[in-house]
Amino acid sequence: MIYMVEMGLIATHRRVEWDAWYLSHMHKLISIPGIRATQRFESLSESASPFVALHQVDGPEVFTSDAYRAKAGPGGTGEWQHLMNNWYRNVFDSVDATPDVPMAGALIVVEEGADASDLPLRWMRSVGLDQSSERRAIGFVAEIADAMPLIGRKGVRVCKPLTPRLVEAA
Repeated sequence: MIYMVEMGLIATHRRVEWDAWYLSHMHKLISIPGIRATQRFESLSESASPFVALHQVDGPEVFTSDAYRAKAGPGGTGEWQHLMNNWYRNVFDSVDATPDVPMAGALIVVEEGADASDLPLRWMRSVGLDQSSERRAIGFVAEIADAMPLIGRKGVRVCKPLTPRLVEAA
């Protein structure tokens, strides 16, 4: 399953500090049983929620676990919870693993109804948490230049990686 978190940062003057906190938060997440991988992105075009994090999870039971409640979720964001807006958390099925988007590549996020039949995508159905999007697709390209023509296409977000994909310790 894919756990997708999207948000905007209100305190833009604290961006460097926030990026450092988020990387630490990602390391915490992959220490939680049932969270297998995580990667963070930023939209290259205007978006109400320009930051996207993809987390690979075993299932919805992860979010009710004691470990998750102690380290993550809205309560695990500390002061940043009030410095972010347009924050949506969705759990999607139909895709088992998050893509490993290379740092030179781009994540493509597509809303249902967008003209995207020409893109290499995997469609997902929302099954938990906010369910702010009923269906959405993700895909990626290895070279960001290949995604640049998609910028501005309605319902399509091209996102550059902010971190490499982190995976749970073996």
